[in-house]
Amino acid sequence: MGAYEEYLAALPPDRRSAVEKVWQVVRESMPAGYTEGVGAKLLTFKAGDESYVALANQKNYVSLYLTPLYVFPELKVKLDASGKQLNCGKSCINFLKAEALPLEVIAEIVGSHGPEAYRAHVRRVKSEGYHGKQKSGG
Repeated sequence: MGAYEEYLAALPPDRRSAVEKVWQVVRESMPAGYTEGVGAKLLTFKAGDESYVALANQKNYVSLYLTPLYVFPELKVKLDASGKQLNCGKSCINFLKAEALPLEVIAEIVGSHGPEAYRAHVRRVKSEGYHGKQKSGG
């Protein structure tokens, strides 16, 4: 049994289906070059050291972390326009059932940038002193 299968097996049955369905969408949409990781509490995809997407089973819900939303504001607009009433935390979307999420929009967000372009953009944003807003430029 691989690490991913062990992670799923350790989940309560009512969470396993949601995690499996959402992570399948993430995996299928992920551009080549990202590295998948499986920890005791977290599934991740990273571009080098930069987190891209993560999913964690929390005490009261499952949390999907979509880091691209913070460095590409246009992706957050797509999520907000999805028509779904989302339960968002500071850096995540909390849910209990996969059907609560706009999976097509999440697939689009996940597939939006390859790892090199993502890392370059994150470096640029950090060097500009990212404070939740993009600097306008031209």
